[in-house]
Amino acid sequence: MKSIQTIEELQQSVKYLTLDEVLLDVRTEVEYQQGHIAGAINFDISSPTIMQDIDNLDNSKTYIVYCRSGGRSQLASMIMNQKGIKVINSQVGIIHWNKAGLELI
Repeated sequence: MKSIQTIEELQQSVKYLTLDEVLLDVRTEVEYQQGHIAGAINFDISSPTIMQDIDNLDNSKTYIVYCRSGGRSQLASMIMNQKGIKVINSQVGIIHWNKAGLELI
C-alpha cells in the first residue's frame, strides 16, 4: 500500500487528482462539515455501515484517504487494502493542512 508522508505530497496529490482518483475524508460528518479539503468526499470510518460502504466502492478507482492526524486513515486504508481496493493512505491530515495555512472549505 502506498502512503503520503508529507503535507507537500498531500497538497500535490490533491492538486493533481485524476479522474481515476477519489479523495476520501474518513472523519465524522461533524468534523467534515467543520472544514475539509476541496474535492473530498466524507466517508466516516466510524459509521456502523462502514464495511458495506467499503464493499460498495468502485474498484476501478484509487482512493486517497486522510483524516485529522493519520490514525483513522491508516485503519480505513488497511481495511480497504485487504478488500483489494487501491488506496493511498495519507499519514498527514487536517491538522497538518491547517498548520501549513492551506484552505479548507
